[in-house]
Amino acid sequence: MNRRLPLLSHAVLAATLATVLGCTPAAQTAAQPTTPPTTLKAAYRDDFLVGAAINQAVADGRDASSQALVLRQFDTITAENELKPERVLPRPGEYDFAPGDAVVAFGRAHGMFVVGHTLLWHVQTPPWLFVDGQGRAHGADAQIERLRDYIEHVAGRYAGKVQGWDVANEVIGDDGNYRDSPWLRNVGDGDRLVREAFRFAARYAPDTELYYNDYGTENPLRREGIVRMVKMLQADGLRIDGIGMQGHWGIDSPSIAEIEQSIDAFAALGVKVMITELDIDVLPHPPVADGMRADEHLQLPDDPVQRQRLDPWPQGLPADMQDRLARRYADLFALFHRKRAAISRVTFWNVHDGASWKNDFPVRGRTNYPLLFDRNAQPKPAFEAVLAIPAQAAPDR
Repeated sequence: MNRRLPLLSHAVLAATLATVLGCTPAAQTAAQPTTPPTTLKAAYRDDFLVGAAINQAVADGRDASSQALVLRQFDTITAENELKPERVLPRPGEYDFAPGDAVVAFGRAHGMFVVGHTLLWHVQTPPWLFVDGQGRAHGADAQIERLRDYIEHVAGRYAGKVQGWDVANEVIGDDGNYRDSPWLRNVGDGDRLVREAFRFAARYAPDTELYYNDYGTENPLRREGIVRMVKMLQADGLRIDGIGMQGHWGIDSPSIAEIEQSIDAFAALGVKVMITELDIDVLPHPPVADGMRADEHLQLPDDPVQRQRLDPWPQGLPADMQDRLARRYADLFALFHRKRAAISRVTFWNVHDGASWKNDFPVRGRTNYPLLFDRNAQPKPAFEAVLAIPAQAAPDR
């Protein structure tokens, strides 16, 4: 993407004009400073796209405050749940495109870069997709045909309307090998499964960017597994345009250095790098939640002491935590800005705190504060911290 000259402070701007134009000090004082951007998409307009995942209520205006926020702040959207298999094809032959159509139409009407999410995933996929009429697991060829048919109907419907697809989501495990799932068990060959997914996506959405998307990409073993998989696709002549690094991160971890290592490793493959599903969890993480699926939940305990430990700020995030969240986001966006030659998009996973999935995962019913806007769709200190990063960057052009 085109790179933007860094914004100058008022004093530096005035001095520069005086040098170039031979202005007197009085003329310097009269010079009008450049107004700094007040939106995310403006602040990063020459660096990368900035977006959010949205639902049908945002798209059709039922959630008017969120819709207004999206239109003001973002230039790309991702369908949060509306284009996942359980929503699109809940029962055999019964496609429901209305929610997805609403999200895509909203993005197109406002000139946004629209991302479809996701074609191949082991979660939020109806169980019937993996068995025959007698309830027996499909063999490899039958399962691949189910995949082809699904991608033809869904990616084909939105060809020319969706600019990017998360073709495969979370197929690599913590150990760097293919994740155990009904897809893998039925097909029996992870390479074949992924190859066919990208082959079908390229066939039915030929002008759409095709991505692989995963969480925990800072894990060295998972990172190595993703790199191996992408190289396999490239060696087979299959198109993969980018890798999405899900940014479901914590207030302290992973480190900036770990995230940077993965950005560099993926960029070295010659594909775009995207930060997807970005949110910062400020709440305690129960150890028993490790390894849980995204559609599983723990419950808040009845014991008031344990409840307070897991949900410490139900009435609002204290000032010191607001400051920590702002510093964390500032550090992340300083990295993203520095790596803007590799990064094409940064997408938050929802619009404001009240709509975030992190209120329910891994513990249902907590009050979390993971995004840049509060429950009233108002900017938090973290928003101002992110907005300021491009102007603070050292000149490098």
